[in-house]
Amino acid sequence: MSESIALQGKNQHLRILVVRPDRLGDVILSTPVCEVIKQFYSNAYLVCLVKENVAPLLKGLPSVDDCLVFDPEGLHSGVKGFFRLYSDIRAGQFRIALVLATHWKIAVALFFAGVRYRVGPLSKIHSFLFYNRGLRQRRSQVEMHETDYNLQLLRKIGIRIDSRNIPTRVFVSDQARTEAKLWLGHQGWDPKKKLVMVHPGMGGSALNWPESHYCELIRSLLQLGHQVLITGGVAEVVLLERILENLGSLKQRIFCFKNEKGQAIDFLAGLCEFSDVVVAPSTGPLHLAVALNRRVVSFYPPIRVQSAVRWGPYLADETRASVLVPENYCGQDFQCLGSLCNYFPCMKSLTVKQAIRSIEKQLSYITQGKGDTILWKS
Repeated sequence: MSESIALQGKNQHLRILVVRPDRLGDVILSTPVCEVIKQFYSNAYLVCLVKENVAPLLKGLPSVDDCLVFDPEGLHSGVKGFFRLYSDIRAGQFRIALVLATHWKIAVALFFAGVRYRVGPLSKIHSFLFYNRGLRQRRSQVEMHETDYNLQLLRKIGIRIDSRNIPTRVFVSDQARTEAKLWLGHQGWDPKKKLVMVHPGMGGSALNWPESHYCELIRSLLQLGHQVLITGGVAEVVLLERILENLGSLKQRIFCFKNEKGQAIDFLAGLCEFSDVVVAPSTGPLHLAVALNRRVVSFYPPIRVQSAVRWGPYLADETRASVLVPENYCGQDFQCLGSLCNYFPCMKSLTVKQAIRSIEKQLSYITQGKGDTILWKS
């Protein structure tokens, strides 16, 4: 099968669909797959099937020719929605579908749309039924990084690649970058001073650093003379308001982006580009910062499926990220035991002093000029 696909990739325009219908961080950690495919099959026409909110970060990438939107709660809900999805996929005339995160509706649509090679992880009943080039992956065993699990699936179309050779990438439009720069300017941003972006919220897929620690961190950064930008999505507006209230009069010195209007994700990406260091837990904006070549400081729990081994910053140069993890022993594989654990809450043991030291270390690398590209100075 691999040889036949490779030959077709050389002699005609091979149409490939890459499926990742989930959240921001998951999609970003999948972008090396698109780049590797284009390196091996240069004539391929590659389309990504993703949710609408992340599509702007992919559409301008050299490795991505187009995006299809998957909307399971709206456009593709119900029976009519399934046939709409089926029609969209069939119209694409894809020969290969590489499914990085399986969804039963997509699996069925790929089958009936006549996609010849349907590659995906064999983890759920529908994947065994509808993927004819499946690969058994036990991702919960956390034997490698999520991106490497994605890249492993490429073996089913004749591609092998070493780990951490291809970085994650996103696209930021000039318009989004300009809007972000103007917004920062209106807040009083001084480009000559260091800007630390703090994104304290997350979707709840992993344990987070305590809210009180984020407040203390912001106070400490201001005392050190750094500019601080705090950001949050639509679901995190209340969290940001609590943090601002806790900071009292200091909130006047903070740049705060509360995405109350549901602005496109590329505006947040623009803000990332003007930040020197990004502080965030295990969440999409952390991976967004890494993909934009920003230095990062992050907090990860010791629980196996939530660990940095699988979900940490995907970098060849590990000095670009400071990942803080509680040192206590945790025997949990899937979820925190809460008050039943002797070390609970373990994330509290990661001190603000540790975070400040990590931030200062990352800022010192920038001062020394160790491979950092500050886009706003170009």
